[in-house]
Amino acid sequence: MILAFIFIISIPALLIFLVVKKMKKANSIKKHGILTDAFITHIVTRRFHKTNMDVLTMQYKDAAGRTHPATATIQVGKYRVGQRIPIKYLPQNPAQYAFGNVSSYRIILVFCILLFLFAVFASYKIYEAL
Repeated sequence: MILAFIFIISIPALLIFLVVKKMKKANSIKKHGILTDAFITHIVTRRFHKTNMDVLTMQYKDAAGRTHPATATIQVGKYRVGQRIPIKYLPQNPAQYAFGNVSSYRIILVFCILLFLFAVFASYKIYEAL
């Protein structure tokens, strides 16, 4: 039974770990990255859980002049094809980039923490009922 409790609690804990890791990576790129402009080459509107979002396909050039692809999912109608968007990329690995702000990760992190607390509480109540 203890393995079931560990499993129930470990899933949200793993989600928290992954979100924090992504936040740190994005913050590192924002802090140490090189600023450049990405050009939007294609926009596809897709439906995600009852809301429409634009999936942007972009290209940017690194300091050596090599072109790299990038994608971003944003609200509908915010950008147009051909428009330039500021992004940052890592000089040692130009394929890693950051776009926009990192605040969207905070919302996901809060949700994962609440999920973790719920899992701990549910495990406690199940154990108490046994």
